[in-house]
Amino acid sequence: MSAKSDALEMAVTEYIQARTALDAAPGQRTRAQADRSFMRLAALAAPRIRYFTRSYGLTDVAEDAAQVCAIALHRAAERYDPARARFTTYVNWQFRAELQALRHRLHGDQRCAGRRHVTATLSLDALQEDGTGDWLVDPAAESATEQRAADNLAELMAARLVGDWAARRRAGLRRTRGGDDRIEIRVAAEQALVRDHLLVTEVAERLRESERHVVRRALADIVRHAASRKLH
Repeated sequence: MSAKSDALEMAVTEYIQARTALDAAPGQRTRAQADRSFMRLAALAAPRIRYFTRSYGLTDVAEDAAQVCAIALHRAAERYDPARARFTTYVNWQFRAELQALRHRLHGDQRCAGRRHVTATLSLDALQEDGTGDWLVDPAAESATEQRAADNLAELMAARLVGDWAARRRAGLRRTRGGDDRIEIRVAAEQALVRDHLLVTEVAERLRESERHVVRRALADIVRHAASRKLH
């Protein structure tokens, strides 16, 4: 493995140790150590994030790409299992998934852009006359499509609500703490936590008390702003 990969592996190990210490003894000192460890991990991952941002053609929205990659990095560090894979391999897939999703949201599916296609047209009438059209019928297709559409709508709504909350959270922290470099890291981590809570119900069973406090506060803020929008 390269020196950069080894450095990234050491950095995530230090972060995991810092998070373990924070869980065992919550406090300002252990919190600061965990934040410093994550900042070092983020600094080492920054060139990799820039590379993937260019690869996915997202340099025009580099700030958005950096934010989704910060979420991916935090999630990867929280869930990383050294026994299963190297961290570089694991986090690369997390970056790719988030950037691909961002590109799809912004520009649609570009996998076929610039390619020429030859499409073979089949006659549905001919298939039905021959009695071979039965394979086209899927009794579960309608319900499955409706369920997937509902899931997609729920995901989009959750992402919008959590994104709006994160913007308010970031603005509030900047008003009280000024230009602290750790604000963006903290907001990205909290945003990933709240989003996972909304989309993956069983995650609530694994939350620490400090994380449950963040989620409860975020949900209360989301509900309050959603209600005020409805009234207006």
